[in-house]
Amino acid sequence: MEIIKIIKRHLKLIFFVSDIALIILACALAFILRFDARIPEARFDDLLIFAIIAVFSTPAIFYLFNLYKAPWSYLSLTDLPDIAKGVAASALFIGTLLYFSRHEPSLEEFPRSVIFLYALLLFFLVSGLRFSKRIYWQLIRGESGAPHSSKDQVLSFASQALNNNKPKNILVTGGAGYIGSVLTRKLLERGYNVKVIDELLFGNDSIKELFDNPNFKFVQANILDSDFMSQTLFNIDAVINLAAIVGEAACLSKKDLALKTNYLGSVYLARLCKSLGIKRFIQASTCSAYGQQDDENIVPEPSRLFPVDFYGETKIYAERELIKLMDDNFNPTILRFSTVYGLSPRMRFDLVVNALTKKAVKDKEIFIFGGEQWRPLAHVDDVADSVILALEASLSKVGNQIFNVGSNTENYLISQIGEIVKECIPDTEIKKIQGVEDKRSYKVDFTKIEKVLNFKNKKRVKDGVIEIRDAINSGRFPNLEDKIYYNHLI
Repeated sequence: MEIIKIIKRHLKLIFFVSDIALIILACALAFILRFDARIPEARFDDLLIFAIIAVFSTPAIFYLFNLYKAPWSYLSLTDLPDIAKGVAASALFIGTLLYFSRHEPSLEEFPRSVIFLYALLLFFLVSGLRFSKRIYWQLIRGESGAPHSSKDQVLSFASQALNNNKPKNILVTGGAGYIGSVLTRKLLERGYNVKVIDELLFGNDSIKELFDNPNFKFVQANILDSDFMSQTLFNIDAVINLAAIVGEAACLSKKDLALKTNYLGSVYLARLCKSLGIKRFIQASTCSAYGQQDDENIVPEPSRLFPVDFYGETKIYAERELIKLMDDNFNPTILRFSTVYGLSPRMRFDLVVNALTKKAVKDKEIFIFGGEQWRPLAHVDDVADSVILALEASLSKVGNQIFNVGSNTENYLISQIGEIVKECIPDTEIKKIQGVEDKRSYKVDFTKIEKVLNFKNKKRVKDGVIEIRDAINSGRFPNLEDKIYYNHLI
């Protein structure tokens, strides 16, 4: 453990030294490839000169391109261009220097194709080093899921001595979103001081009426802004992290942004909270992490995770890192939400219940693709209530724990949802589409959250369908196809 601590304290130095080793390796391999593994004796001096120039110039160039910041940031594909630019600048500098030195007797016959080979090799070696953690998880470990426990997933380091002080000042990331805008209002009603951070990708209509509330503060920002987030967390008692690119379609449309926000942003924020002594950290996750399960089984929290969508994967990545951070001084709670539905100030019509209801009201028909897939469902009000229960419970109950959020009576087949919509909107025609594969199918066990927090859904799917139907018919949503209601379109 002491060795691990030393490594963590000197990560930048380790990366610097490792880069020097990779630079030397790239130089040697470039010459080996150029001369078909038989470097002429006359070219050894060229190799030595080339390596010396590269070792002294490349790390400095890498520093200018910010390649020695926290290495976990290189887990996103959007950082590859920075590595490519650093390597290209290094090769350009070396090539320019060798060009102007070409009349030197020792460099007259220098094989300039080596510079191209060097750049190519260095790019792959440096990228491989910075992606090593991601490669480890995805290719070597090749597994998903949280640690298993034989005692209802009470993690081994949970302590009865955890801090039980009631929070007062709450930071909600993504507080202008579908769940966040509902949760923020509930927190204000309960007397909390609420600070919301949101990038406002969908505008501020969902929270602008709160701006005059003296207990409400809004900050438009990105959770990956390290300097800003450090300041924002001042005097905060608890953090509720809802910031995410939500939904499979939205995540696939911007995979790198989804990975940065859902995974890297969550991990960075959790680490920052831990360093600042903020023990209460509630992480929004998803039951989509269960992905594809045996229809005969109902899955509790310790179950193996088999995500079949990218959204679920990003949430699992974040869960893994939060689990590593858990100890007596940092007690996060991970909430795996059911598929959410219902009215919200930041309305969505790309969720299954909401989408089918809108389609039924507007077009008098709905399409059911397959229909035999299981989904756990929860009203947005109930989901917000579950967050508050976790926030107000003692840390000895919820600290360092994972909870599925929903009720055991609220697992539905997609075909059953269609029937409920037709019951509430009788003139709806149901059209079943066969041959369309949707591998996601999971029935979820919510016994733990009911037992520990006494949580049960107050609303059922029929309640959500009726309220959405009535809201549409009342003219609350003049343009149901406005892209503001669909995450992937924004």
